Amino acid sequence: MSSPEAVVYLFHGTDEPTLRDRLTAFLAEYSSSPATDMNFTRLEGRSLELSDIVNAAGTLPFLADVRVVVVDNLTESGQAKELVKDGLAALIAVLPDWARVVFVETGTGSQQGDTQGEGKRKSTRRQLVKKLVSLVERDPRGKVLSFDSPSSDSDRARWVEKRASFYEAAIDRPAAALLANRIGDELTLIDIELMKLATYVNGERAISSQDVELLTPYESEANIFNMVDALGQRNGRVALALLRQMTVEEDQPPLRVFSMMVRQYRLLLQMKEQLEQGRSPHDASKLMGIHNFVAQKLAGQSRNYSLRLLERIYEVLLETDVDIKTGRQDPQLALETLVARLAR
Repeated sequence: MSSPEAVVYLFHGTDEPTLRDRLTAFLAEYSSSPATDMNFTRLEGRSLELSDIVNAAGTLPFLADVRVVVVDNLTESGQAKELVKDGLAALIAVLPDWARVVFVETGTGSQQGDTQGEGKRKSTRRQLVKKLVSLVERDPRGKVLSFDSPSSDSDRARWVEKRASFYEAAIDRPAAALLANRIGDELTLIDIELMKLATYVNGERAISSQDVELLTPYESEANIFNMVDALGQRNGRVALALLRQMTVEEDQPPLRVFSMMVRQYRLLLQMKEQLEQGRSPHDASKLMGIHNFVAQKLAGQSRNYSLRLLERIYEVLLETDVDIKTGRQDPQLALETLVARLAR
């Protein structure tokens, strides 16, 4: 006897590029109907209530066999604990056969630069994701798909080699290692650079280390530091000029610039926390895993910010991240709006 087709899915993990591609392919399987848009709902977990899922999934599909409901980051909801503990189990059990409820959990990976508050939030979310995994796996109509990031430099280089094939490109092992080491564990940023490199070689040859050195420069890091410095001094004109220099003149992808901004403010917030606990920049550098020279520069820059202001800025960054990922705002416009808000 064949097992019933799944009606609830969970896509989760820290390898977001692969996860997004698999999710896109999965959703494409249900896009052949002329009424696809009328049978598709996307819900944002942060402001979600159980009734939202019930109403969306329980409605009969129109001129189609299934109705698809995608729930992004349920574990960010203020009611997440209650939903995972009580409501979802009952909901999954009574989902109609026409429903395809897809939970998508991203952004839970820990990073060396995480602040204390962010680390705690991610830890809480990871615990909730584990419970969500267990809940979906227990249901005979549930299916879990996990996408884990590579855990070492060599694994990350292999990830780059495999990922290149997605863009119908090949990359030399030394070039893959260089790209991974140059950008670090931000797979989304690596993916952006890899797409750019694949376009550059245009299938004529494998991507080489020389290509990586040519197209993946470090210059933007200095501009990010200067832009954050200008924002700390409430100089919006200079900050906006630096932003446009990176995204327009240097043609840096807005998502990459935004990720570098998030990293800079993450480091600033962590440094401020360390300094307010009485540690020196040198001691903080060891705990943060950064070079002492970088720590000294962060300590100097942090004088323009209070701890409370940095925490508020991080909340604004998270809001901007949601706006970009959900398509609520164009990435370039979202960045310019962000700079204007931070310069107030």
